[in-house]
Amino acid sequence: MEVTERPGRRALVKVSREELVLMEFEMEPETDGAGPHFHRRHIDSFYVLEGELELTVDGETVHARPGDLVHAAPGVVHSFKNSSGGRIRLLNIHTPGMRFDEYIRRMDAGEDVDPAEYDSFAVD
Repeated sequence: MEVTERPGRRALVKVSREELVLMEFEMEPETDGAGPHFHRRHIDSFYVLEGELELTVDGETVHARPGDLVHAAPGVVHSFKNSSGGRIRLLNIHTPGMRFDEYIRRMDAGEDVDPAEYDSFAVD
């Protein structure tokens, strides 16, 4: 299983296919995941395994707990972070995959990456 890391966050690639990328994220307390962004061509889903994940989806903030599944449909602005005092684990599912695992690996390696190449568009 491939692992990529940056301060406060570890990502394990579970499945990497054209139709699906599944990654398990471990995030330390008070760690940002991704700021507001959207995807034009794929669904971004979050399934919490441990802890509490704060997500904002289409302007609504949700505190997802173990067993909760939250989706961001194409075009819907979303962000997430661990604002809790404890470590969290979650599954992040991209359908179709859009090479999301490659995007995370390249960012964690410090490469200059064009997010649009991976169907990710930041929102100010």
